[in-house]
Amino acid sequence: MSLPINSRPLMALRLATSATQDIGPTSHGTLTIFPVTGGSFEGDRLRGRVLAGGGDWVSAHEDGSFTLDLRITLETDDGGLIHMTFTGVRDDASHYFRTVPRFETAAPKYAFLNRLLAVGIGEIGPDGPVHVIEEIL
Repeated sequence: MSLPINSRPLMALRLATSATQDIGPTSHGTLTIFPVTGGSFEGDRLRGRVLAGGGDWVSAHEDGSFTLDLRITLETDDGGLIHMTFTGVRDDASHYFRTVPRFETAAPKYAFLNRLLAVGIGEIGPDGPVHVIEEIL
């Protein structure tokens, strides 16, 4: 049996980061933290800004791949707060950069985010990371 996986656009997320915090070699790889200082997000159902104070914990592995662990707070243009996390894999040699975002919010208008699954495709742009995120239907 083969069922199609359908999706629809959720948002484009742009992140601004500051100087990295190089933790060094750990049992999970070489850890670098990218502090998130701001950014923006925009989609048909939500838009706003990324609040400063989050970060992306990135572990580099010997095979050249990276494991991502992002934690940020989004503030919608109407004042809703959304906690967003994602894990992901980045492999620059294969041009592969995929994430699995999750959301938590108490804002009634955005409660749909609490019960959806999403996937993202990322790239490192000239102004920082950009993620195109799709809701899985």
